[in-house]
Amino acid sequence: MAAKTSATKSHGRSMFRLYFLLMTLVGVIGTLIAWGFLLYAVGKKLIITNDEYIVGERYYELDQCSNTIVMEKQTTKPTEEEITKCKEDKKVQLIAARKALFKTDMLSGAIRTILFFVLLMTHYPRFMKQNKKGE
Repeated sequence: MAAKTSATKSHGRSMFRLYFLLMTLVGVIGTLIAWGFLLYAVGKKLIITNDEYIVGERYYELDQCSNTIVMEKQTTKPTEEEITKCKEDKKVQLIAARKALFKTDMLSGAIRTILFFVLLMTHYPRFMKQNKKGE
């Protein structure tokens, strides 16, 4: 009977080792991916200027300023002054939206990084401790 209990104990230890190994790997991979998202957000903010962002991703919103307005069965074409003012207002709105998007990207990336890093730091030392016991 002694052989059965020692086999069960070693099997239990190997399950713990496997668990700590998997959680450590999830922590490492998750932390690296979260860091990647953070670096991507920062790089995108630093490299792409506001004008490039507007032209590349949101130019259709500036084009809407030139569209004719249909109100109560009447169509009116906006004047050049109205189009210019609309485009300036839209640019301000789009830059503010970009700043807000950057902040949300940074916040979500930082939270993910912290969570995966905590997962890594709580499981890695235990994994190493289990490995030293198993040797």
